[in-house]
Amino acid sequence: MLDRREWPSKATRGPQAMIADLVRYGRELLRAHPSAQTVGVPIGGPLDAARGIIQSPPNLPGWDEIPLRQILQHELSLPVHIQHDAAACAMAERLWGAARGLNHIAYLTCGTGFGVGLILGGRVHYGANGHNCEIGHVRYRDDGPEAFGKRGSLEAFGAGSSLSRLAAWKFPARWAAHPPTSPEIGAQAAQGDADAVEVVAINAVAVGQTCALLADLFFPEMIVLGSLANYLGEPWLAKLHAAFEAEALPAAVNSCRIVPAGLGKKLQDCSALAAAMGT
Repeated sequence: MLDRREWPSKATRGPQAMIADLVRYGRELLRAHPSAQTVGVPIGGPLDAARGIIQSPPNLPGWDEIPLRQILQHELSLPVHIQHDAAACAMAERLWGAARGLNHIAYLTCGTGFGVGLILGGRVHYGANGHNCEIGHVRYRDDGPEAFGKRGSLEAFGAGSSLSRLAAWKFPARWAAHPPTSPEIGAQAAQGDADAVEVVAINAVAVGQTCALLADLFFPEMIVLGSLANYLGEPWLAKLHAAFEAEALPAAVNSCRIVPAGLGKKLQDCSALAAAMGT
């Protein structure tokens, strides 16, 4: 890691303004490091990773069939590799983090969105037309808050950003009019607020049951957890593990460890490097 730039995405501005930021900071980095040979972009899906086209991610309004790879290759004059953000994080954790050297892993983002990246047999798994597995769109319950265009979706229950939505849904008299932010819910739960503790528990169970689904389907050696595992810590992990062990096949439980991301705050930077490497 030689250099980095960080700035707020302000996604409501739409793709044109956000891509202008990418180009501006990309050119700035290239002037400082002219030996760079390739560009890696981890970004939330749905997307066609093979063609580098972004296809209406729920957390990126207006990104409808945006040919991001083509745009950036033209503006930066370098080869560009587009990867689903969860897949890129899985790659980074396998190369340098908690899953180093393992051949069958899953990475759950548990952040702004709820995505999964799969490495099966040592290779990143993409489906037809370069599509990643969009687990956040899977229906988890018939009721609940809405996310990813579907009420009761796994994203509505499992994402870090969904703590706010869950609070307003579960306790409308207290929070529907003015939902707390997800960090506020986490802080209140840590202080023992009973309602906030219940919201965090609902989220932890949903993520644990998602881990059970992944374990039963793919029998990974490890499931690596993103943002929430670091922010909410051991109480959240304990509830998640209990839900996982209650739901998954015993053989799947015995085969799979569930751990927080080993790269910590470096993960996003490392995921961009992993995407650039095209692993």
